[in-house]
Formats: sequence, C-alpha cells, structure tokens
Amino acid sequence: MGWKVNWWAKLQDGNHAYKLIQNQLTPIGNEQGSGGTYNNLFDAHPPFQIDGNFGCTSGITEMLMQSSDGAIHLLPALPDVWQSGIIMGLKARGGFEIVELKWDQGKITRLVVKSELGGNLRLRLPNNLNFQGDSELNSVNENTPNSNPFYYTDEIAEAIISEEVLVETFQIKPTILVEIDTKIGESYLFTIN
Repeated sequence: MGWKVNWWAKLQDGNHAYKLIQNQLTPIGNEQGSGGTYNNLFDAHPPFQIDGNFGCTSGITEMLMQSSDGAIHLLPALPDVWQSGIIMGLKARGGFEIVELKWDQGKITRLVVKSELGGNLRLRLPNNLNFQGDSELNSVNENTPNSNPFYYTDEIAEAIISEEVLVETFQIKPTILVEIDTKIGESYLFTIN
C-alpha cells in the first residue's frame, strides 16, 4: 500500500493517495493477513514488512513536495481534507531544505527554503508568492532547462499510441514556475503578501 500512496502522489491525485493512507492506518487488531496496521502502528502485511511504514511516510512527503521534474514542486497532491497545514524540515534535491511550508485553503502562505549548496532554486507553486529579500525572483518558461545540475531531466520521447485506443486526457492543476539564484547557507523567505 505504501508504494500505491507514492504512485498516486506522483500522479498528483491527493484524494486517492489519502484514501490509501486511511486504508494503511486502519487497525486490524490481532487478525493476520488482511493488511492495514497493528495497534502498535506496525504495518500488518504478513510477514511484518517495515516497507509499508516507510512507504506510507514517503508517500505523504510526495503529496506535499516533489523534486524530480526539474523543480521543487510544492503541494503537488494535496488532498481536499488537508486544506490547511504546516510542514518543516523536508529535504529536496540539490541541498535545499524546506525549513517551513505553511498553507491555508490549498494556497501557500509562507515558505522558507534554506540552500545548503547554493545554485539555482526553481519552485513549482500552486499560487503566486512574494520574495522577501534582495535577490530577484524570476518567472520561468516551462521548456527552459534548470541550470542546477541536480535538476537535470531527460527528454521524454512522445508516446506511440494506437489510434484504436481511447485515451482520456489527464488534467493537472495549474502551477507557477519561478526561480532564484541562491547562496550557500542562506535562507529565503516567500510570503503570500
């Protein structure tokens, strides 16, 4: 189930991922073989498998932050029931730490990012934010490669799809893509106003 939470988060379907988390955390008492969680919060997949515990935790992180598509994507798979919240201490590729991410009504209201290695910080955001500092925050075109080598992405060949197959279009939430050049050890504050 932990794997499924991660994959639905990658597909940006937070509600489906959340449903799987609920299934994962359903107590099963002393029953064996039905999945879920024992009363001590260990994963109940027989035989005991710690990957269910770690996988579910990883999936929750993927629902709130991803850093595999050339940018740090914040709140990519936020379920409807998590409209407000705060997280701290998530690590992203390239030596970036999300020191604080606060959101309300599905919109980021406060973001603090620390740069351990310096370099280009590219953010994919659900809403506009103002940068509180001297550096310049720039809008970025979706097709512009990230200059940070930790965010290199391969070009993906266009899929070959049979004309006989009906393909439903996949709708993802619109995002804003911005970037800023960072310095080693510095923190960067973004707010809604």
